Amino acid sequence: MATASFPRVRVETGSAFELIAQLAAFASGPARASLDSGKPWIREVRRLAGRDLSRRAEANGLSLYAELAPIALETDPPHAVEQLIGRLQATPPDTLRYRLLGAAAPPNRAMVSDGAFDRAIGGEDAALAEVMSAMGVTRTARATITRLVTAPPAETKAEVLDLVGAWATHVWPAFAAAEGAAIARDVEARRRRLDEDDPRASVREALGGVELHPGAWVAEVVLVPTVAMRPFVIPVDTETRVIYLCPVADEAFDADPSAPPRRLVKVAAAMGDPLRLRILRLLADEALTATELAQRLGVDRTSLHHHLGILRSAGLLSIDDDGLGGWRYARRPDGVADATAALELYLRTPGG
Repeated sequence: MATASFPRVRVETGSAFELIAQLAAFASGPARASLDSGKPWIREVRRLAGRDLSRRAEANGLSLYAELAPIALETDPPHAVEQLIGRLQATPPDTLRYRLLGAAAPPNRAMVSDGAFDRAIGGEDAALAEVMSAMGVTRTARATITRLVTAPPAETKAEVLDLVGAWATHVWPAFAAAEGAAIARDVEARRRRLDEDDPRASVREALGGVELHPGAWVAEVVLVPTVAMRPFVIPVDTETRVIYLCPVADEAFDADPSAPPRRLVKVAAAMGDPLRLRILRLLADEALTATELAQRLGVDRTSLHHHLGILRSAGLLSIDDDGLGGWRYARRPDGVADATAALELYLRTPGG
């Protein structure tokens, strides 16, 4: 679905995307502490993967796994794990390296000088430093970029194929059934809403309150609900579209009518922390960036991002993403009111 002022939007799903989300979640570094699945999921993944596979998965930056999503999207439905592996096998090594770097995406190219990716691959140290400065946001990300640029492409392809295949054998099957059921319910609901509602509103809901302002190069927005990365969103830019690995909604897990809604539990937990209450109070009258919030509250950004993630997951924040000045956070005017109404409804419903 599309409007005159917004790109076409569609919702896609497939086991390949959830495998990618699992790898990204496992490699998400400090953000892992804020995953909805929590420490029990990490411990179980480590047990299933074993020491060597765990080490290899964590050696890559999250962005490398995210760049697998456009490759999975190029397969035919149902976008299965086996199809992703087949597509990787058929991709020439040089092409795969270029894609894993995200070198063709307009936003990535805009962050560096013309031809910087090609010059870095060609061995120019200054160009590699430029790419690292623009995209190497963590030590693991910088190490991943260095390997992609300097290692023989055939070696990179073999390593990625072996890693994805091993993960598909040892880790993904243990979660496939439960995650697949929740994803299927969520995809059905999102497609139905997309047919009935303004696409901008559907995207805003899927991205947890992010108000998207797509660049002129974006012809299509693809929403891919996943379980493993909840509550985070992973954007992946290609030449003509932006793919969002977005969190499956809480409602997709609410199978027991007598249990309190998950979002209600999240709101209660989010409101039970003094710093998070201070954040909501600060955002009542103006939108602020994470840096501005950290300065006003006197906290470091790492700690602040953890709390912002919890507030976002509870549906209490909206975010404006203009693609230039970074995210600006605001309090969703209906967030607390909706939660209060949901609480009153749950408490007065008999048979709980």
